Amino acid sequence: MINGATRGASGWGNAREPNLKPLLFNHKAPNKHHLFKELNPTTIPRMYHSTAVVLPDNRVLVAGSNTNNGYIYHNTTFPTELRVEKFSPPYFSPSRAHKKPKIVNGGCPKTVSYGQDLTVKVNLNEKRIFLTNFMVTMYVPAFTTHGVAMNQRLVKLLLKGAVKVGEGRYDVSCVAPPNSAVAPEGYFMLSVVHRRIPSEAVWVQLK
Repeated sequence: MINGATRGASGWGNAREPNLKPLLFNHKAPNKHHLFKELNPTTIPRMYHSTAVVLPDNRVLVAGSNTNNGYIYHNTTFPTELRVEKFSPPYFSPSRAHKKPKIVNGGCPKTVSYGQDLTVKVNLNEKRIFLTNFMVTMYVPAFTTHGVAMNQRLVKLLLKGAVKVGEGRYDVSCVAPPNSAVAPEGYFMLSVVHRRIPSEAVWVQLK
């Protein structure tokens, strides 16, 4: 969770106290007091009309903010913001870099059909693997207006297996979304996640 205000709502001077600290939500937290973890803060208020978009490398592009009636750059509490930031979540920690999976060039179909079996070829610095440590996701980047990501969607694909095919090379098999109710036709960013570290995404067309 990123951007927004901690007091008030929307624009036109109705919001105060910008939320500068991204929050990491952990649904597996042992108790409600650990559901959210504060991450490194920004120094730029991102209020009404701000945006956050996941990039193919799984960083987050953060931009915008304008609570004013028009573009006002001076002499106002929250000036119209034109600066752009790139936020790196905790999985970009240098200590995890050598464990990041990488989808092989050409190792994933460019188009997939509903319910199709597919295999994703990945390089991974692991000698032993367990299927339960893998996840394959398809993510559609959101369009954002009024501070809300309207069509953001992340689909976790059904896993069928993960097989070692060489030193540090694995085939991960999964099943595409079953129908348009789960994932509408269009372009998605597909990533392989291992031990909560995502690969750089590749674009696939679902049709």
